[in-house]
Amino acid sequence: MTVREPNQPEACLSLQSKLSEIAQLPSWIGELALRHAISKDVEFAINVCLEEAVSNVIRHGYGDGEEGMVTVHFAMPAPESFEFVVEDEAQHFNPLDAPTPDTRGTPRVGGQGVHFLRHFTEKLEYTMTPTGNRLTMIFAGADSGT
Repeated sequence: MTVREPNQPEACLSLQSKLSEIAQLPSWIGELALRHAISKDVEFAINVCLEEAVSNVIRHGYGDGEEGMVTVHFAMPAPESFEFVVEDEAQHFNPLDAPTPDTRGTPRVGGQGVHFLRHFTEKLEYTMTPTGNRLTMIFAGADSGT
């Protein structure tokens, strides 16, 4: 029997830098949710955040026609803690440096992605890698107030 170290990725999804690839995320997340008893509310938050992060990498990081990969790793660093790490080889961009959008008044379309990431995650961390970016998102289980 192999024992996994804490924080070691349990599952991985590799996507090409095409928006059509994002369609793979919900079923992959759904399988993880079933396997790990992730609540529907937390599953929704994970879906929103991963779709936002991956689409931003594809649209803005890689840009028009630039080919590359986006890899999403899943691990459980602790019970009721779900970690997703998005890695790419696109141009460097730290979403944590983006300004917080003004959410008062009439809602606007677009520009809300970083707000969603900050709102739905328990912890959000960015690392610039020698070849791209690593965005770590940790979601707490339903009992933790998510």
